[in-house]
Amino acid sequence: MTFTIGPKAYNSLATPQIIDVELNDVDIDRMMTHLLELAVKQGRRGASRTDATEYDKYLDQLASNAQILGVQTAEGRAVLDGWVRASVLQFERGGVRRAYAQMGFVRTLTVASYRSGLPKTPGRNRRADVLAFRSMVHVLTDRGALNPRRHLHDLVLGTFGRNVDLGAFPYSEPKFDGSEPVDIDTLLALRFLEGFAPATKHTDVSPDGTAAFDPPVPSAVLPLGTDLVDFLNLFGPALPVAEAYAHMAGLVALRLFQLPLRSARTVRQLLKGEDPTLDPGLEIYCDFTRKRGSASDELAGACIQRDLEAMSGFFGDRLLLRSVGLAADVHPTLRKKEANAEGRLAAMAGARDDPMAQMALGMQLQTIRADMVERSDEDGLAFIEELSASDLDLGDQLKAVLIEGLRKRGLENQVKWFWSTGGVTKAYGLITGVLTSRTSWRYAPSDELLTTLLCMCFVEADGSRTTSRLTIRELLDRLDGRFGLLIDRPPAEFDTADARSGSSENLAAFTRHLQLLGCFEGLSDDFDAQFVTRPRESVR
Repeated sequence: MTFTIGPKAYNSLATPQIIDVELNDVDIDRMMTHLLELAVKQGRRGASRTDATEYDKYLDQLASNAQILGVQTAEGRAVLDGWVRASVLQFERGGVRRAYAQMGFVRTLTVASYRSGLPKTPGRNRRADVLAFRSMVHVLTDRGALNPRRHLHDLVLGTFGRNVDLGAFPYSEPKFDGSEPVDIDTLLALRFLEGFAPATKHTDVSPDGTAAFDPPVPSAVLPLGTDLVDFLNLFGPALPVAEAYAHMAGLVALRLFQLPLRSARTVRQLLKGEDPTLDPGLEIYCDFTRKRGSASDELAGACIQRDLEAMSGFFGDRLLLRSVGLAADVHPTLRKKEANAEGRLAAMAGARDDPMAQMALGMQLQTIRADMVERSDEDGLAFIEELSASDLDLGDQLKAVLIEGLRKRGLENQVKWFWSTGGVTKAYGLITGVLTSRTSWRYAPSDELLTTLLCMCFVEADGSRTTSRLTIRELLDRLDGRFGLLIDRPPAEFDTADARSGSSENLAAFTRHLQLLGCFEGLSDDFDAQFVTRPRESVR
């Protein structure tokens, strides 16, 4: 059965009252330039003046740069072209039908990448870049920063702004300052960026400042800002820029992946009338055996399917709560004055079964039905008639109609968010498998992501410093407590004898991974004599 939802108030997929991002595919690498620009410009974003189709013009400017020798011939220009394409610039398909290649974004070898004006628009960031920026500012505010935006600016420059002269505020014309040597790829990127006209018009993405940062599910959003601030503060300045970028991108991807999963659990608890603070949180079992068909592998796959089902349920819950919010706008008796978005979300969930809300939800259903009558949408009308003869209350009937009418866009987009933030195609992925085969997906962090997670586990809870050594037990507890990742035990819902046996084998495989990474010290078989050392240097 196929039908559409006509009225504008109901056919949107946006639900900012529940989660303030657009759940659709997002390329973290593509987004990072915009995130760093927001941090450096203290919440401002420049309007791009770049024509993404004029690559040849920018390559000619680079070839004519007096600082680059030996590329004026046809052969030299071809070498330069190949070098830029391989190390500096990422291309993408452009046009309605993706018919031609165009410049996509400059790889983040330096904070100056935003000077390119690429990517052209931030729409494909799904507002995730703004969420990450505001979350970081909020964390710094909570930690007592007098000027949190300026503090974040300094943190980002300490990692990604080495050897860069930003120019006058709002830092539209960053360039190589020549103070210290840089690696050859970074130098090429800086010379390439000199050919781009800097932005002249800027807008503030959060003009109301930090006071307006009000996430409906703080426990789903604040870990993003906390991890990024801790990383920039404690590890970033001690690492090469390229490695720092990879770790930061991995953290952004992981926390954005977990954002709807954490939100879904909270919303489900609220709708059931339960206290979400008592929920055990995420239990993402990660396989390190890499043995297809083993008990550990199957457990990691079961967790993937569980979380895909949770995302599917979250879609319906979001639409239902949005409708309850619309009902509260119409009926003041349902409108409870709450101090923040978290309280308003709880109030919406609590009002779901209110008789007045049920009446308002029934009116919304009739509005959708009237539109179907006007459009002669027979499939939709038949579906509504079938629901009206069921035992479902008006809220569940409306929810079923919205899910069915928006299914193709809504559910497909959520799966795109799942695999894109899960990093199926990325070096820092949490999920491994074939993109087009969901049954092949497994939670199996790459070595690159594992190194990132290990670093963050050595950060003390208040973010003030790192420690240099942990017992293996402490590390496992921190992976669970900070990231919701399980290695040595199955999630409660999958706890069987076979699963426990598989997780025991997985722990041995995880230990071998730590040994290969050079950060495991096993003095005996006793857990208390097995230690993990910090895999990267830190500032303190």
